[in-house]
Amino acid sequence: MPKAHLGKIAVLAFTGLLCLSACSAGIPEAGESDAPVPSAGEYLPLLAQPQSDEDKLPEGFEDTESYDAETRHLLATSDFGRHYVAVGSEGQLCMVAIPKPTEEDGDYEIAGTTCPTMDYVVQNGVPLKVDGGENSLKIVTYLMPAGVSDVTVKNSISGLRAEHPELEAEDIQVVAENDSVLLVMEDSTARALGTITINRPGGDPLVLASLT
Repeated sequence: MPKAHLGKIAVLAFTGLLCLSACSAGIPEAGESDAPVPSAGEYLPLLAQPQSDEDKLPEGFEDTESYDAETRHLLATSDFGRHYVAVGSEGQLCMVAIPKPTEEDGDYEIAGTTCPTMDYVVQNGVPLKVDGGENSLKIVTYLMPAGVSDVTVKNSISGLRAEHPELEAEDIQVVAENDSVLLVMEDSTARALGTITINRPGGDPLVLASLT
């Protein structure tokens, strides 16, 4: 399981800006496979598209050498934050999550980054946890591997909701944007759910990496 690396808040003395400090994730070795592993751009075509204004990081955040800034794109927005993808410095698929402020008009203050290798991504997707700052949410995000539809994820989450009637509808969000499916929630919700299994029709279940 890849370890998520948190962006640290770096308050610059004269500007007050926030700095995104991203690191490559430590990734376990993937199992052997004869199937060719796609590049990040082949796996997620959004990465090869021209950037637009919406792909910019929030004001005060800066890119690092962990990924190619020219490939950074906004993958999706959720009720819990903003979710970006980019090609890693060694060809990985990087995901950057910036949790939503707890106050309606608050500022984004921290980010988390992980850069799993493509062989890991193909099999497991991209898990990422961001602990949040003093005034932002603590979130858990899963980018599903290719072939897992939003309907499949929603069906599995419906089963989990039945087991946890205390959860509200807004506690878990499934977002389908840019040929991808994201499962996003607060850390407290992930802890309550425990092991999350996505039951794929006609395939082996996908057990999401535990981040709690």
